[in-house]
Amino acid sequence: MLQRIDLQIIIRALIPLFVIPLLGIAPRPHELQHSLQNVQPAGGAGAAGRSASSLAQIVEYQPWRVDLWQVAGAYAVQAGDSQAAVTYYERGNRVDALTPINYLYLGDAYQQQGEEQAALQAWEMALQAGADPVEVYHRYLAVHRRQHNSQEVTADLQALATLRPADVQLRYTLGLYLAAQQPQEALPHLAQAADLDPSLKPRADALVSSIRAASRSDDPAYTLLEAGRALAAVGEWARAAEAFQRSVDQRPQFAEAWAYLGEARQHRPLEEGGVDPETGLVELQKALEIDPDSLVANTLLALYWQRHGRFDEARDVLQRVSGIYPENPALLVELGNLLAQDGEMEVALSAYQAAVELEPRQADYWRLLAGFSAGYEYLLGEVGLPAARRAAALDPDNPANLDMLGQVLLLLRDFASAERTFQRAVQVDAGYAPGHVHLGLIYILRDERIQAREKWSYVLELAPGTPAADQAKRLMDNYFP
Repeated sequence: MLQRIDLQIIIRALIPLFVIPLLGIAPRPHELQHSLQNVQPAGGAGAAGRSASSLAQIVEYQPWRVDLWQVAGAYAVQAGDSQAAVTYYERGNRVDALTPINYLYLGDAYQQQGEEQAALQAWEMALQAGADPVEVYHRYLAVHRRQHNSQEVTADLQALATLRPADVQLRYTLGLYLAAQQPQEALPHLAQAADLDPSLKPRADALVSSIRAASRSDDPAYTLLEAGRALAAVGEWARAAEAFQRSVDQRPQFAEAWAYLGEARQHRPLEEGGVDPETGLVELQKALEIDPDSLVANTLLALYWQRHGRFDEARDVLQRVSGIYPENPALLVELGNLLAQDGEMEVALSAYQAAVELEPRQADYWRLLAGFSAGYEYLLGEVGLPAARRAAALDPDNPANLDMLGQVLLLLRDFASAERTFQRAVQVDAGYAPGHVHLGLIYILRDERIQAREKWSYVLELAPGTPAADQAKRLMDNYFP
């Protein structure tokens, strides 16, 4: 819709069209009279389209009214006719500079026609002519994001953050982009986001902690690697891929960075509409070419084969690397996960149990054992519940441990204990989305539909694009079709 101020300008521009006939100046052909009658200062898209066309005809009869080309362009924009808008604005711009708002509209019309470079140039003219810079930079940002031009996106975000310093989400997003490019410069933005928005604090703090720890090494490639890992941990795979790419650019023989780049590229295309079956394989093979015994590269290659359903290749990789690192519990967990997917539950359980025997004081491995039991509903009372309780006892401040215990209790149909445990998880970390998802499950099982819907709606706002949000969306669709 046209803004109010622009409507006033349009009305002022149209006044001579209605006054001149009253003064009896100059005869008018029938077509001109018809065009005058079709010009309406207000109306819907249909009326706007007729007004635009009529104004163009009026200029043909009264060529000295070149100011009407801008008005016709504005009406064409309102009507959604980008092709006509471009034509009218270009004709008007040949004889006189457009107003700032009309340069903005011209850029919008170019964009709708897919002429993004012309759109950017029109918006630059709008900025120079005095248009609201926030309006301009938001338009830049949309185009540069669509072009996957992260450098320009970062510049747009920096400009917007200067114009709107209190916009916390904007500052957090800028921090994510800078973390992948210049990690040290991301720190103040992420820290401010953590201070101002409790829902962003866990993710922002994790990024800040990883970047600060890695920066002590005085190795830019390693800092970028750790920044990428932290970005991946919060689900920012596109930014993680950029960080890993910059890491290997800094140090081409960095095997771990190549391996993580291969992993990240298997996630990033999901945001862009599809995945090539071999996405990431070249980078993983490059990592192993540099270091055939790399734990990271071998583990991620096994995961790659597993995703593609090639379990024999995955098992071969894990068994070989397990021989190189026999005391590594993470490998045993990966092997257990692979065996479980292949239906070999007893052997899988042995692998998970061997992992916790190697690291009995590490809550993560107890949680993974509990997750295996819960995921397959295998020996829940005998294995899952004791393992989940042990993880929560070892690290009660980790919401994931409490959430896992709650899941096991839920599967055992101890709803009251499960609810208390999920509540503790979100008390420890209000931004822990899986805990909110599982609380919603408790409510729906008790037929408390309003509370369940509120929880899942909250997750969609809290953590868009995450597995927790996907699960919340599926549950919403299932219970509230």
